[in-house]
Amino acid sequence: MKYEVCKGSAEILGVQTEGEATVFSIQNRQRKPCALLLYPREGGEALRIPMEEADGWPGVFTVSLTGGPLQHCDYLYELGGESCLDPYATRIVGREQWADFTEKKEIKCGLYNEKFSWKKDTHPHVPKEEMFLYRAHVRGFSMQQRLPEEERGTFRALERRIPYFREMGITTLELMPVYEFEERMMWDAHLSEKSRMESARENIVNCWGYTRGNYFAPKASYLGAGRGPGELKRLIAKLHQNRMECILEFFFDDKLNPHYIIEVLRYWAKEYHVDGFHLICGEQVAKLAARDPYLSGRKLFYEWFSDQEAAGGGFEAEIFSYNEGFLYGVRRFVNQQGGTLREFTDHMRRQHENQGFVNFLAWNNGFTLYDSLSYTEKCNQANGEENRDGNAWNYSVNCGEEGASRKRSVLALRDRMARNLLSVLMLSQGVPMIWMGDECGNSQQGNNNAYCQDNETGWKDWSNTRRSRSLYRFLCRLSDLRRRYPVLHQPGPMSLADSLRCGYPDLSYHGCSGWQMELEGNAKAIGMLYCTKYAEARQEWDKLKEDFIYICCNFSETEQSLALPVLPKDFIWHGVLDTSREEPFEEWVIQEDKRSFLLEHHTVCVLTGRRRKKK
Repeated sequence: MKYEVCKGSAEILGVQTEGEATVFSIQNRQRKPCALLLYPREGGEALRIPMEEADGWPGVFTVSLTGGPLQHCDYLYELGGESCLDPYATRIVGREQWADFTEKKEIKCGLYNEKFSWKKDTHPHVPKEEMFLYRAHVRGFSMQQRLPEEERGTFRALERRIPYFREMGITTLELMPVYEFEERMMWDAHLSEKSRMESARENIVNCWGYTRGNYFAPKASYLGAGRGPGELKRLIAKLHQNRMECILEFFFDDKLNPHYIIEVLRYWAKEYHVDGFHLICGEQVAKLAARDPYLSGRKLFYEWFSDQEAAGGGFEAEIFSYNEGFLYGVRRFVNQQGGTLREFTDHMRRQHENQGFVNFLAWNNGFTLYDSLSYTEKCNQANGEENRDGNAWNYSVNCGEEGASRKRSVLALRDRMARNLLSVLMLSQGVPMIWMGDECGNSQQGNNNAYCQDNETGWKDWSNTRRSRSLYRFLCRLSDLRRRYPVLHQPGPMSLADSLRCGYPDLSYHGCSGWQMELEGNAKAIGMLYCTKYAEARQEWDKLKEDFIYICCNFSETEQSLALPVLPKDFIWHGVLDTSREEPFEEWVIQEDKRSFLLEHHTVCVLTGRRRKKK
């Protein structure tokens, strides 16, 4: 290999092309002896090229090369006699096979010069009130699909499932970390020697990626054997073609330079056309990212943005708070483990003009939706941490029997309560989010922290069972119901007042008597009446004159009577959803003279007030 060597520009760290020259730059604050190591891909000795400190850029060392076939080389840096990866590397070589620890491989940086045509790619920019999130782990989602082995655990497997997402009505796909991260587990010293030995023997790996990584490089094993970063770009382009967004999750620890983090996000936004980011990082870094002008128009998800910050934060990005309070608040109330109607109704109607609240009832941290109805105790022994890991407070129930059951009564109750939870989620005002597999009753056998379970426990189950088909169809119909009635997903908060002077407030609460509801008591049944006139500009079904949506919930163990609010003349109540029925979406008509409605135990119903058809 013969190259012409000279000093390079230090304005941009990493590898850049300037005309016919390739410039390598690395930060070296301690000014250790620094060199570029070039490795011919076909094998042979590495070429060591000394690097010099750039003029006017203290602590930045560079070198510029021309005249050689760099596309056939990989590289490392040498600092003080030790080799290291480039923190700005856009491709990592040596991790193409997931969790391959059978032999010691030297991990190197690859030169990414692959061209990708985005054609006329545009961001969907789905408004927050129309969003429906699906959160997935790339490998876990696809390992049990009936696909060629080389496609399992890759972006291509996700791409094949875009029609599946569309059928559910998903608008936004959120992916857990897809940057290159270390899969080898680093065990804590407090674990017993026995646990560490058992864990090593089972080859437990870091599946989720919540650790430092090579943040500019997509995970090589997710790209697939012999494939480059264009695989992820193609997935995102296909999602955009189907008017779906792609959100990527990033973990950054507190020791990382905030400006480096911003550079990472800008790179993914520009190079991969990512629609937004879910950040796990310090609060100040999240706010810095939200104010960055180069991330303007992107969506930024964080643990929490206060209402005050949302109102006056001067953010460039569209901000979203991950509403974990919804998960525990709703579970407490629905599963009869505390909580009040006030807490429940607050979560159901919560919305803000300047930010979105992501509502979810299960995610990777905790039980799956179905396990939250099957287990009261976590079963994390397989993680090798003596069942110490994972959240001990889940507000879960087992519906009469712990774990897997064959009892029809237990299974029937779990199915009904699963439909109830999905209904509550999809009928809430915030942004609903489904965790991978909850749409078809996926179980992790009681493991509520499957971060290291690269097996059937941590993978989505694609078995085509009667239960999985039934729950999936239910969610699809539920998603369609939510989409049809914009009043169920407003862009701003409800006022609980008759601001239009039409005789009805936008939202009102009802108990056994109409227009009366004690939210602080122990009652487990409530009716929530929405007047669709407050969403008339967005109402798609105006021709049906469905001016009222009445959501009725009974989470007690006995049937309850709820008042039927009096409708205007020529209107009549129609039932469109009843989770206690074998066919939940089979419509029915309620007699005109009825003033109350008997609701089965553990049931959610939706009624619509429609104008009577003229004879």
